[in-house]
Formats: sequence, structure tokens, C-alpha cells
Amino acid sequence: MKPYCIIGQNYRVDEEVIKEYCLDIVSYTQKMFPDGEKYVRILDTEKITGKDIVLINTLYPRQNDSFIETLFLIDALRRTFVRKLVVIIPYLAYSRQDKQFLPGEPVSAEVIIKSIREAGADQLVVIDAHNPQSLKSFNGCAINVLVSDILVKKALEYVENPIILAPDKGALKRVEYAAVKHGLEYDYLIKSRDRITGEVSMTPKELNVHGRDVVIVDDIISTGGTIALATKHVKKQGARKVVVAASHGLMIGNALEKIKGAGVEKIILGNTLGIKHSDNIIEYVEVLGKAFELLS
Repeated sequence: MKPYCIIGQNYRVDEEVIKEYCLDIVSYTQKMFPDGEKYVRILDTEKITGKDIVLINTLYPRQNDSFIETLFLIDALRRTFVRKLVVIIPYLAYSRQDKQFLPGEPVSAEVIIKSIREAGADQLVVIDAHNPQSLKSFNGCAINVLVSDILVKKALEYVENPIILAPDKGALKRVEYAAVKHGLEYDYLIKSRDRITGEVSMTPKELNVHGRDVVIVDDIISTGGTIALATKHVKKQGARKVVVAASHGLMIGNALEKIKGAGVEKIILGNTLGIKHSDNIIEYVEVLGKAFELLS
């Protein structure tokens, strides 16, 4: 049987998409007190008591407010005595602080994940977590949903004879996943620095991009620096066209201008955030359905 669903205030998704996977959408009210504290209350609690429910909320933008709201909703749902509570986080904020880089730092990703578990979630589903290993801190059923295959499928509408590239070795798994699904060649870029001039260069580890279309795949576009640099170098090496596919398009500051200036012709983004950027070069793809398909 389909679960009931509740959608956090921060997430923007077509309700028709939700209704395809949910029995009904549960409403809640929320407000901010004069002192800045948040209040939430689940409505129609009698219809979800003893039922399975999926809470969906993304953690960008307004990361802190959205995180607190998510925890409050989890607690409220638990006190409504739902049978099973699954939390889907399309974008997991603080995920890049997944280890202690310097003494005295927190491992922020683990704090977020553990808090969701402690608040009462039975299962956690994250779309393309920056480091899937961090989900182990949930200490329960936690699923990382790769969506690079969906993004690349859309990107293929704009390229011919493509190579799928990761901007670094760390992104290789999501690139391999998409490339194998679609029967495409794939590689990752190696960054090197000239010891005399200090100039940075990026080249594919094995494949030649000359005369080929390239799809660069990554999880997060933040300031756009990595994508812009990768694009400039593959274009310099003779790539015919560059299309970018990313799960989470934060596009901070002048990221879009930076990427366009580097020569990217199309950007395919997952609909994982609470905002959408409006530009002819950007196209969004719905990826939430895959998270529902993987629910146990």
C-alpha cells in the first residue's frame, strides 16, 4: 500500500509527482514566534495514526531553518504514533564536512544524520550524498540514491558520440554508474600543476576528448569553479561540446556566468532544492521518483 506523505516547506515539487507515489498528502501548519522560534503542527492526525508515512524536505536553501523544521516534524509524527516513518532528504546540507579536516572541527554531516535518527526516523533516503559512507552514522536503514543515470539520459539529447567525465576521481562512481547504464565511455580528470609556472591543467586519465562531445557529471555545483576549470581544459584539448549534469545545482554567486563563460552549452540539474534557477541554459529533471522506488 502507498504511504501517506508530508512535504516540508522548503521543498518545491509538483504535487502530481507526489501523488503518483503517495496515498495522500498530509497537511501541517507552521509559524514563527516573535522571538524567532519555529512552531509546527500536523493536521488530520487521526488519518495517519498507525500508518506508514514519508516526510520529504530538502536542506537548501535556508539550511538551518529547514533542518529544525524537519526534526520538529519527525517528532510530531512520532507522537502521532505513525507505524513507519521514512525521511527523504533530496539535498543533505553540511554533507561536505564529512570528516575532521582540522583539529577542533565537528563532523557536521554525522551530526545532521544522527539527529534525524534520534528524532525518530526509521529510514533515511538521501539523493546523491556527497560521501555515501557518512550515511553509516544513521545506524539504521539509510539509502543513497544515485541519479546520474537520469541526468545523463537527459544530457544525451544534446550531444553526439559523448564521453562521460568526472571532474576528479572522487566523482568517478556516479559517472561509472551512468555510463554503464547507457553503454558509454567514461573517464575522470587528473589535475596537475606546472612546478615552474604554477599553471593548473586537467586532462582525462586515459581517453582522448578531441572531436568528441563531453558530459561532465558531478554531485554539487556550488561556486562553479570546478566545472568551469574542467570545461576550459577539455575544450582546450579539442572537445566539440560540453554539457554538464549535476544532482544539486546550488549555483552560488556568479557560478552560472562562470560556467557559461567557460563554454558549457547546457546544464542538467536534479530537482533537489527549494529553489530553481531561471536561465535558458539550465534544464531541471525530476529525480524524486527514484527515491520512492528504492523504499523498502
